[in-house]
Amino acid sequence: MKITEADVEYVAKLANLEVAEDEKRELAEQLTRIVSYVEQLNKLDVSTVEPTTQILEDLKHAVRDDRVAARAGSSEAGKTVKHFKVPKVITER
Repeated sequence: MKITEADVEYVAKLANLEVAEDEKRELAEQLTRIVSYVEQLNKLDVSTVEPTTQILEDLKHAVRDDRVAARAGSSEAGKTVKHFKVPKVITER
């Protein structure tokens, strides 16, 4: 899959990033190489590989019980403010 400069511009616009004109071609080439590498990985036959969720078998995780605890100020904010306004990030689809 070839990534074009237009693709780079589109993603930069969605992310509110400024990309210099001279960097667009280089970024497009780098992203095309990355996508090509991932496409190669997708072609690998992994049918004989057993799925795993944890590679370290003897690892013990530090686990604690979930506890409900009041946070200072959180209930007050809900009483005084009906809605929280945040700036719009994505303006087009």
